[in-house]
Amino acid sequence: MADSIDQLRESFVEETKDLINELEEILLSLENEQVSSEVIDQIFRSIHTIKGSGGMLGFEKVLAVTHDLEDIYDRVRSGELEFSSELKDISLETIDILKLLLATNEQINNADQVKFADLCRKIHLFDVILTEKVDEKQSDIKTSEVALRPYTTFYIRFAPGKTLPDDISHPKYLFNELALMGDNLSWSLSGKKVYFNDFENPGKKAEWIMILSTREEISAIEEVFEWIKADSELDIEELGKGNLLEVDDARAELEKMGNKAFEYAFDDYRNIADKYAEKIKVEVFEDAVQKKTTDDTQAGNGSVIKSIRVATEKIDQLMGLVSEMVTLQARLNLLADRVDNDDLTAVAEKYDTFSKQLRDNAFTISLVPFGITLTRYKRMVHDLSEKLGKKIEFVTEGDDTVLDKKIIEQLSDPIMHILRNSVDHGIELPDERIKKGKRDTGKITMKIYHQSNNVIIKIIDDGKGIDVREIERIAIKRKLIEKNHKLTDNELLNMVFLPGFSSAKTISNVSGRGVGLDVVKENITEIRGSINIETEVNVNTVFTIRLPLTLSIIDGLQVHIDERNFIIPLYQVSKIYTLDKLERQTNLNQMMILEGEQVPFFDLREDFELGGNPPKRREIVLTGIDKEKVALIVDSVIGENQTVLKSLGSHFKNQEFISGGTILGDGSVALVLDVNKIVTVFSKNK
Repeated sequence: MADSIDQLRESFVEETKDLINELEEILLSLENEQVSSEVIDQIFRSIHTIKGSGGMLGFEKVLAVTHDLEDIYDRVRSGELEFSSELKDISLETIDILKLLLATNEQINNADQVKFADLCRKIHLFDVILTEKVDEKQSDIKTSEVALRPYTTFYIRFAPGKTLPDDISHPKYLFNELALMGDNLSWSLSGKKVYFNDFENPGKKAEWIMILSTREEISAIEEVFEWIKADSELDIEELGKGNLLEVDDARAELEKMGNKAFEYAFDDYRNIADKYAEKIKVEVFEDAVQKKTTDDTQAGNGSVIKSIRVATEKIDQLMGLVSEMVTLQARLNLLADRVDNDDLTAVAEKYDTFSKQLRDNAFTISLVPFGITLTRYKRMVHDLSEKLGKKIEFVTEGDDTVLDKKIIEQLSDPIMHILRNSVDHGIELPDERIKKGKRDTGKITMKIYHQSNNVIIKIIDDGKGIDVREIERIAIKRKLIEKNHKLTDNELLNMVFLPGFSSAKTISNVSGRGVGLDVVKENITEIRGSINIETEVNVNTVFTIRLPLTLSIIDGLQVHIDERNFIIPLYQVSKIYTLDKLERQTNLNQMMILEGEQVPFFDLREDFELGGNPPKRREIVLTGIDKEKVALIVDSVIGENQTVLKSLGSHFKNQEFISGGTILGDGSVALVLDVNKIVTVFSKNK
């Protein structure tokens, strides 16, 4: 029984987190547009669901903080009140508190208790103040979508199951919620006693019947029972169109049932409804709302479950098992080559095809759209811009771009820091922007897109930019470079990634352009990514983050150098050459000519100081990022290899050209080359 309530609570928390994220996204999108009745109805429904389900499962603080807010939005959607920026701010504060309550199971500290109490008081006072300002001219009140729906009368029968947890809230709260939806008659059977229209006296294990005439859809009724229906018997049936309880004779006949209400079956109630059907006033609406409701109902009747919720731990376990299978598959291939048996070879080839398909499917499951994290960034920009008195438009592109969930998790802090820099020290104050001939509202754009097997994230602000000459002056002052230095603008810009380096002229408790960017770079490097800056003074600053699509399994090219094996990500390989047919020109600062083009090269044997004597015939693997290319000189190319990436630990943390390791079929370890880093370093010499 305890497990049952715990499972219900866990389910509620997960579902409510999604609702809160959706709600926050909606509220933030209302920045510069008129609020439609559809949006208000959606906000109300989300708050109503959180309040009702939370109260039912004993989340008392969740119930307290959403109760008055739901009432406010109910009045907004009825047209009695207008949506305002103040209501949006209070709603966002409520979302913050709800996140905290769910994360701590309502066990909050004293400081948060004060915030919680202040918010409850603020919401209540907001409701009272608005009530005093309501215009008494009812003719100006806008009709809500709910009011435009015709009445429908429903039969609802509820019986709590034997497994219903004792510590769950009283089911009477469910029927209190239903009673607010429209005209109703209710009976409850507690032991042998029947209570009529009484929500206080029935016991927790009582059975209930309600006849409800409402303008709400059946989905709204079902939502009330969402968190308890698995442990109970629930029957919701439509008795007919229109308000049956408006017909005096019908209402009187139902009320006369008294203690026999539970002796009647649904068909008996249907017969009463049919008997008075001609006296029921059936409303007809030919508007878009009525049509939308009909269309949604028709679509729902033929719908199927298209997705399911899976715990991230299970996905991690799946990826772990697939990784082990890939390693075993490599051993099977090696064994098949050694034994040289046709049957075994055929099995190994079939298993290889199967494992790749399973790997790709599992890999796809582990990918999530980047858009699920955007709400937190929008919220941060919104709050920080208001705090600093700046007008900022935050635009995102490519929200549906997918990448490994582990990468998304580790990207949160770096992106938050870059955005704080853009808001605080990138975008100017409105007056300053106008003096520069810009519009008073700054713009920050975040673009996310795929490029080959990489994900590119660009964060662009149209602010003051970074003064390269200022960076140069600071670097000379701190003796990081000599006065007669010869560094390119790009090399000077990269100095902002040095620990503690800052080009900000004033100290800010929010950020400083450059402060902490060393940590940003370190965090991105840990997930095999790279970061680059482009800027133009008083025009823009562009941070470009390049990331692998996944951290777990890749297709690699296995190469051999002096009894050692290395893996090169296959998607970054373009061509393979034989070295003895090419001229290596060391006088050009490690450059060689490939098909008439100068290309920087990286000799793994020499640069890794592996020693030994190279073979007479060596091979070149041409790799690259975008238009930048680097030739990697190896002893020999072994072939394609499914690579399960493993971390090498802190001992190899400073190996900048190695991103990880993998176990080969024979049990030996091969190092995985970080081509992004190699290209970044060696292409500078071009």
